[in-house]
Amino acid sequence: MVLVSGHRPWLSLYNNLVTVPNKEIPESEQVELAPIQRALPNEMLVKIFSQLDPYSLGKAALVCRQFRSLHEHPRLWERACYDAFHLAIPDTRELHKLMATQYRFSWRRMFIQHPHLRFDGLYVARNTYVKTGVVEFTSHRAVHLVSYYRYFRFLPDGTYLYRTSPQILNKVAKSMFAPTPGLVPAKQQQQQQQQQTQEQAQQPPPPQQQQPHGGKERAGGSAADKGPVLAGRYTVRGSKVHCALIYPNSTSTELRSRLVIRSTHPGACNRLDIEAITTYDRELGAESSLLPPPPSQPDDPDPAAAKAHSRGLAPCMFVAWEDVAVHPLNLPPSQMDYMLV
Repeated sequence: MVLVSGHRPWLSLYNNLVTVPNKEIPESEQVELAPIQRALPNEMLVKIFSQLDPYSLGKAALVCRQFRSLHEHPRLWERACYDAFHLAIPDTRELHKLMATQYRFSWRRMFIQHPHLRFDGLYVARNTYVKTGVVEFTSHRAVHLVSYYRYFRFLPDGTYLYRTSPQILNKVAKSMFAPTPGLVPAKQQQQQQQQQTQEQAQQPPPPQQQQPHGGKERAGGSAADKGPVLAGRYTVRGSKVHCALIYPNSTSTELRSRLVIRSTHPGACNRLDIEAITTYDRELGAESSLLPPPPSQPDDPDPAAAKAHSRGLAPCMFVAWEDVAVHPLNLPPSQMDYMLV
């Protein structure tokens, strides 16, 4: 026989106000507030934080406890999700439904866990291969290590810039940062050209300099890199990015790319794996790959055949604008003896 007691000791806590002893913090442990914390209320700081991009907002959260608490305001991350997912999920109701069902009503959790493209820098892929040199009066065969780079820059309006160049990141970033003529409205281009013409007319002509040995100055000055920057459109479907652009001086040839967004740590979205890069002819309806074909026999033990399919498919690494000048991708192959994946 088991006797159950009706005594409930926790019932005595009801209707009793628990007071916390007032403990004064000694002056040695008190932290002096910064002038911006004393001058601005939290509502004004949230308004200032709303002008930052999400990754700059994350850096501001490392300043102090107050900034860390304010950076989690739902309004800030709701705006960040709209900017990041408005192309993939244009319907606002679908976006709210996704946030509520899969991310437990947290805009910040959705931004960190849902794959998206970053607009505050470039995606860069470094590809290398060995090329056999020409034999000239020697008994050995010279080889050369050839390096080239793929550059992708994605804009929030669905436009992207693409370029391949042998130049390093630091020399190409300026051309990718400046707006291309195809992205500037025609009316604005005319205004800029008229303004440049007026400025040149007001300036006196520069004195002519004689070239030594009767030589002529090359057009373009000392610019080391003036390769073309191609512009196209992209769409995002989940973690897949589909890109297409039309080659210059052509109306039917397209360059198509299929990429996959990947993160090395939560919320980074700092890698793009290249699945395919193909050219498509609209008139002929034919598509061809720019990459080496896969081996004909999947079970071929030849390691060279297995490596041929991965040539030119190095993943793209994201580089923020403030890290362009100091990034390891600027190093030559002789100093950079490892792959960034």
